[in-house]
Amino acid sequence: MAGYTVECGDLRGWASQVSRASDDMGAAHKYALGQIPDADFGKILELITGPYAGLLEPFHSVLEADGTRLGKTSEALKTAEKIYQGMESEAGDRFAKLDAGAQGTVEDDGEASAFKDGESGAAELTPPNGDVTLPEVSLGFPFDQICDLCAQFTGFDPREKITQWIAGDVGKAMRQSSAWTSTANCTDAVNGNLKAGQAAISNTWTGEASNAAAKHVSAWLKSLTEQGTGMRQMGEHLKTAVDEAVKMAQVVVDIVKTVFSLLSSAWANAAIPAYGQWKLIKTVKDGVSMLWNAVKVINVFKSFIVMIVDFVKAVVASFNVSALPPAPAGGPA
Repeated sequence: MAGYTVECGDLRGWASQVSRASDDMGAAHKYALGQIPDADFGKILELITGPYAGLLEPFHSVLEADGTRLGKTSEALKTAEKIYQGMESEAGDRFAKLDAGAQGTVEDDGEASAFKDGESGAAELTPPNGDVTLPEVSLGFPFDQICDLCAQFTGFDPREKITQWIAGDVGKAMRQSSAWTSTANCTDAVNGNLKAGQAAISNTWTGEASNAAAKHVSAWLKSLTEQGTGMRQMGEHLKTAVDEAVKMAQVVVDIVKTVFSLLSSAWANAAIPAYGQWKLIKTVKDGVSMLWNAVKVINVFKSFIVMIVDFVKAVVASFNVSALPPAPAGGPA
């Protein structure tokens, strides 16, 4: 059997770096629970609510599993170092039984300078920002009376077809978008630290156990890359949905305000016999024709959100606990 080499100071440093990665992903899990808790954004983003809510549970679960399994990987590396030092009698099934039966060289210079993190993943978990609000319909004139007029003369009720769709908490959605990006930044930082650490430990740890550990960490690098990409995409998709919602709402509000200004003037002249009443009815019908343009704008927005929903469903595949690298099996006897 081929021999092995190990520098125990580096192996301890590598184990500590993996432990920090575990802590960072644990912090990401707590952050996500607090900052990305649900999909309740109100009527304006109603179409995205179900698919987005279905994404959150696997997202939270995979972050929790990241922290737990990376922690167990760190423990396996610590156990390996103790066995090389003769402090444990057997390796169980950890990392190819730690070169059992092979001849090797064990050194320990007490240093691990190559295993400092390039950046802290937890430091990327900053408070989310999202100072965004929807434009409001502030008409001044009795709103319900005019809506009743529209419904009476044309069967078109602006409350049912238009104004209910421009209500919701887009600020909350934008804050969640920001939080998705922060979680992606954390995951990318952890990935970068693990990649650098794996490259460093390969210089001073060789053999069967080293190869098994390297294969295990490579699987983590692939998984974390996919997770980070999915998180970043979700943040971008949610931000795009909010941007389009605000644009849609502004166009609709402008149309509604214009129409209701015309209807208010006609209402004021309605007391004039014959002409005033005829003018009011005509203005209502003309106004409703204009309001249908607002409905068209809303329908275009809904079609866009349906596309976002397809993106959300695709992102779910990035958060699959069963696809994560398993925790190293076994342990010291």
